[in-house]
Amino acid sequence: SCVLFHPKKDLIISNSEDKSIRVWDMNKESAPQVLRRENDRYWILAVHPTLNLIGAGHDQGMVVFKLERERPAYDCSPSHKRMYYFNDNYVIEHSFRTKSLNESSAQVFRRSSRINEKPRTLLYNYSNRQQHCVLLLFDPMGTYELHVSDKKRGGVDFSRQSTYKGFAKSAAFVSRNRFAVLDKNRQIWQRDLKNEVKKKITIPGLVVNQIFPAGLGRILLRTSDAMVLYDIQATKIVGELRIQSRHPIKYVVWSAKHKFVAMFSKSNIHIAKANLDECCFTFENSRIKSGAWDDETFVYNTATHIKYLLPNGDKGIIRTIEDPVYICQISPNSQELHFLNREKKCGVAKIDPTEYVYKVAVTKCKYKTVVRIMRSGKLVGKSIIAYLQKKGFPEVALHFVKDEKIKFQLALQCGNIASAKESAEKLEKTDPKSGKACWEQLGVEALRQGVCHIVEEAYMKTSNFDRLSFLYTITGNTTNLKKMLDIASQFRKDKNAVVSQFHNTLYLGDVESRVDCLKKAGMLRLAYVTAAVHGLQGVAETLAKELKEKTPDLNSIPNISTAKLLKPPVPIIRAQKKQDYNWPLVEVSSGYFDGIDISKIDLNAPDPEEKDPYDDEEGDDILENDDDMKNGGMGDLGGWLSEEKEKKKKAGADTPSAGGGDGWGGDGDDFGLGDLGLDDETNDNGMGVEEGKGEEGDDDDNFFVYPSPGKSWETKWSESSNLAGDLAAAGQFDMALHSLNRQIGAVNFKSLESKLMNVNNMAHASLPMMYGIPSVSVPLQRMDSNETPLGLPRLCFSMPHCVDMLQQAYRFVSSGNFPKALETFRSILSTIPVLEVATTDDEKKLVDLKGICREYITGLRIEAKRRETKEPAKESALAAYFSRQKMQPMHQVRALLNAVKIAFKLKNYKATAAFCRRILELYVSGDKAQLSKVVKPAQIRALLKKTEGLNTDAVKVDYREGEALILDLKTLTPIDKDAKVYRCPYCFSTYGSQGGICDTCGIAKIGADVSPYRPKQGGGSSGWR
Repeated sequence: SCVLFHPKKDLIISNSEDKSIRVWDMNKESAPQVLRRENDRYWILAVHPTLNLIGAGHDQGMVVFKLERERPAYDCSPSHKRMYYFNDNYVIEHSFRTKSLNESSAQVFRRSSRINEKPRTLLYNYSNRQQHCVLLLFDPMGTYELHVSDKKRGGVDFSRQSTYKGFAKSAAFVSRNRFAVLDKNRQIWQRDLKNEVKKKITIPGLVVNQIFPAGLGRILLRTSDAMVLYDIQATKIVGELRIQSRHPIKYVVWSAKHKFVAMFSKSNIHIAKANLDECCFTFENSRIKSGAWDDETFVYNTATHIKYLLPNGDKGIIRTIEDPVYICQISPNSQELHFLNREKKCGVAKIDPTEYVYKVAVTKCKYKTVVRIMRSGKLVGKSIIAYLQKKGFPEVALHFVKDEKIKFQLALQCGNIASAKESAEKLEKTDPKSGKACWEQLGVEALRQGVCHIVEEAYMKTSNFDRLSFLYTITGNTTNLKKMLDIASQFRKDKNAVVSQFHNTLYLGDVESRVDCLKKAGMLRLAYVTAAVHGLQGVAETLAKELKEKTPDLNSIPNISTAKLLKPPVPIIRAQKKQDYNWPLVEVSSGYFDGIDISKIDLNAPDPEEKDPYDDEEGDDILENDDDMKNGGMGDLGGWLSEEKEKKKKAGADTPSAGGGDGWGGDGDDFGLGDLGLDDETNDNGMGVEEGKGEEGDDDDNFFVYPSPGKSWETKWSESSNLAGDLAAAGQFDMALHSLNRQIGAVNFKSLESKLMNVNNMAHASLPMMYGIPSVSVPLQRMDSNETPLGLPRLCFSMPHCVDMLQQAYRFVSSGNFPKALETFRSILSTIPVLEVATTDDEKKLVDLKGICREYITGLRIEAKRRETKEPAKESALAAYFSRQKMQPMHQVRALLNAVKIAFKLKNYKATAAFCRRILELYVSGDKAQLSKVVKPAQIRALLKKTEGLNTDAVKVDYREGEALILDLKTLTPIDKDAKVYRCPYCFSTYGSQGGICDTCGIAKIGADVSPYRPKQGGGSSGWR
């Protein structure tokens, strides 16, 4: 009914009413390829002009299909800079070193077979330097061909090549002259280059589905739910990585030195180390086509994009592509990506690797690369700044931004007080409100680091007199403290001026000023006590007279016989120069980016890692180049006071304020703390530096960068494991929830919240100290069998704890307390995600425990619904469903007795007999002493005999004994045999529709795509990252 030519190949495609499509090869006189549909006739055909797609219309609709597999069979090696691929019965060698594509390819093998079979996989033995060894694997027949020939410079003699054939599902080269094959019986055999069997490789306990190359002496095995690295010579499993059974690994790509391996399926990518310690996992919505390594970056592509993935989990898009390609090699220096297209032609595409090269350089502290990229200006935007902040490199981002607000925050994060001060000064000029807020933050950070002269200036800028006075007190600067007293008593007019004046008198121990302050405030009794206690008899007598005049009662004069003197401590050592004014700090060299202009860095200079960390002459000391803070840090405070006194004299006023105004800090005051400073002269009590001495000959000036603290136990825990319990113990709740979402599809964390909080609270012990000293928090570590710390937190939940809860739940079920039993089983399910186990056997026990909880929760939900229903037929069906749950024999017998009772009342004798037979089977195979308490075998046998004679059912019930029963646990009704079944990724409960929260566990999303969950302790080959 329709005939057309293929636009790219010498093919004719036809269809007819005989329900078939035929593909004719114009170059061959062979029978056509026939594609048949049993029930529909084909009427029309259409071929895509560019893609290998054919559309055919039939009686019931349309079908779109491909004629053949488009992915080329190829094998490339990053370290050998060459690739081998199959095209038109030839194996062709392509060199990436040659720029010309025409000169870079040469034929290595020629297949002599007349059948135009196209291999699915090509493997080349790069370890054999004397011979060309190629394995071609064909599907779906499960055959392979081994081609061997000698390497010659003058070319290849096709007549002298050796070809061997055999049957295998997959194969891999394991040495210079050995390769391993997996046969149809899933047995692994090691063969030589003459295709002779040398030995059988037996791995107990593993059912292998496919094998992949893994270097010399090793093979990578794929089982139904794991990837296993096996050492053939040592005959042991080196590493293991759990994978999703729904997305089996199809391709494996090793990095140049076998440091990392990328394993990807249709939509998942796993990056792991050489021993299969998982580094990261990612999911793609589009099908993953291919990938290759660029040093430690995995570059892969989908049908429309080329992307990258770093071992730390960072990923991004490099560029878009028009047609699907298959990546072979990355040349980062020339920014070229070598690929094969679907026509099996080599090509080169330009890429820009700047983004992932920059991220790798930042992570590995390759400062020259960072500077080179920063100079190029290719990376801009807030996303890069956010990335640097997220990864803990604010000192790099500090030199990457120009916005002063962002720069100020970055400077605070990395402890660069000098840069933060510079940004605060600029913001103060452009935006006074933001500038003041920045000075407040700068004062807090500078005080934390002990850079007191910056704290001093920040307090002045923000008018924080009380803190400034206290700063002078703790540093022994009594000279400036006296001037602060003069400011509070003479110039300040705000409501806190009197309190500030009183505090300054206390700090100084100036009793006369304190008495005068109390007297002016109207507190005569306190003034009298202060004067009398400190021996000011004349002042005390005067105050006593005033008290008697105002209050004739003599009792108004306080009794001071038990009073004690209140004087501040006298400083033992006072600062002689401004370096002594700051707190002592650990001497560290300045950072690579601190205090330098990145545009002036010589990239040819020695690598900074090779320099002496304490020999840095270009460091920018926060105590240097600060004109405003020289000579003590606050300028000329005494001079400021003199100027104010002169102004008052000119105005003819003896009080601090001549006339009205808005008070302290108002617009009418010409009082600005930005003008405050210290005296120019050197004094023993101040914090100033003698004129001319400055910072002479102090080697400490070269060491100023605030040292980064060591890693806390919490940080080590979060870096060593990705178990939700370990992350919660480390306080990383966001990471713990994200990990649970990725591994078990958790979306409802309400039931997990209390468990995670308990784990966090109980991962530390509180050690009480002396009175007045806070308790010390001591981390509790996990131990192995030899009582050796594992560097991981001790978790408060364990397998025995869950077993105890299970026994308690069993008791609730036996006593008929179903609501409490349901709550306990669900509590077990919410505890399992925060557990860790040390062995595979314990891991299997956890899986069994989840299955037990699922069965009981389902049964209890069914029983609760049965008690609510009023329909007899539905009640009988629910009772039957309850009896099908896998429970303890005692509980299952009780469920069956209930089902017998309901079915017999409905006169469903056939169903009753089936239930009776199941009861007797359980009685015979179980503990008769225990089961005799709930069932009488004689009565059951009598009832069975009676109902078997009748063998009828009066009421139709939606249940068939003996048939497979899969329930939709949302509606508690059976799912049709042909319907698709969705499962909870955590407890594996079955549902008829996707989406929503699982009704069994109440945690996971039904049908969610997750990475494999494995609760083995992290940090080793058995864990996951």
